[in-house]
Formats: sequence, C-alpha cells, structure tokens
Amino acid sequence: MSVEPLLSAAQARAAASVPIPASPEPEPRTERRTLIAEAGTEIIAHEGLRSLTHRAIDTHLDLPTGSTSYYYRTRDELLEAIVNYLRTRSAADYERATLEVPNAIHGGRDIEDIASHIAHYLNIQLSTRPHHIKARIALTLELSERDEFAGIISDVLVSQRQMRELFDSLGSAEPDMLAKGFTALVEGLAFRSLLESDHQEPDARTRRVAIFREAIASYLLGVGE
Repeated sequence: MSVEPLLSAAQARAAASVPIPASPEPEPRTERRTLIAEAGTEIIAHEGLRSLTHRAIDTHLDLPTGSTSYYYRTRDELLEAIVNYLRTRSAADYERATLEVPNAIHGGRDIEDIASHIAHYLNIQLSTRPHHIKARIALTLELSERDEFAGIISDVLVSQRQMRELFDSLGSAEPDMLAKGFTALVEGLAFRSLLESDHQEPDARTRRVAIFREAIASYLLGVGE
C-alpha cells in the first residue's frame, strides 16, 4: 500500500512561478488550481483559517498579486475548492490502498485484516498529510454550521461513499449510520494522534498502528455480529 507524495515545497513553487497565460489550457489550469488548494491547506494548518486569503496564497506560491482571485473570485469559492481538493485526495488514497472487503468473511480473521489495512492507511495519512488533517479540523469548526458546506466537509479524511460501500459489503442493514459512526471514530483517532508530541517518531507510529487496528477491529467486529 502506497501513497504518492505531494510536491515538495521547491517543486510547488517552481511550478507555480510560471506566469498565468491569457487563455489557460485545461491541464495547466487544473495544475494551478491544485497548487492553490494545496497552498491553502498549508496556510490553514500552520497559520490558522483567518490567515487564509487570496493574497496569502499568492505570496505562499510566489505568484503575481491577483493570481488566486483569477481562479476563485470569492473566499467561499476558495474554501469550497480546498475542501473538494481534500476530499478528492482522500478518496484517491483510499482507492490506491485497495481496502476491498473479501467476498467471503470467515469468522473474525478477514475483518481483522481489513482493520489492519485501514489502520495502516490512516497511519500513512498522518505521516504524509498531517497538515491536511489539521486543515480539515479547522475547516470543520468554521464550516459545519453552514448548510452549503455541511454535505462535503465530512468526506475530507475518509469518503462517506466508500465507508457506506464497506459496511454494505459487511452485510450491515444500516450502512449509512455505521459509516457516520466509523468516520467519527477515525477522525477521533487521527485528532488524538496529532495531539501527541512524538507522533512522528518510528516507535510512536508502530504503537499508533496497533491502537488504530484494535479500535477499528472492535467496531467492525461489532458490525459483523
């Protein structure tokens, strides 16, 4: 199981330094939007949501003033782009992790294997994308009361669609409810891990995976009973 690394800061700035063409082609336009969204997550995670402005992103990426506004005219458009970027990245990472449910579940062994895979997936997210998780927490606190964001903010760490599919495959009669509960469990585990000062140390990561695996397995085994 692997996750493709994000662009390094140097690569991001190098790519972002290319002037915006008068009529952007589809691919460069998409790449620029991705760079802007990633820069937004870094600003939110390290400086707080109040620091997120179009000018701050321009400065972060060494872009000419007004470049971010060219793509996202309002702050809400920018926030929506960042949330959707985080959702898309999480869903893609989960798909690459190949966490499909076996066709036949024998006792608790296969469920425990699934729990182990998900635990390692979550560990990878915390190891390679901690700023995404921090940004997600800040965005949730800010946007959860706004109806236009309520339906998308919950998908930033794990996709609700993918979780519903997981519990449907496990034979649950209430996959929607269990998917929401599982998302809350995973988010709680991630948040608690971020609070630990040694969360990036190798030994801490090993302990973290074990804790994740036990908590996730307990939830999944409860569903299978």
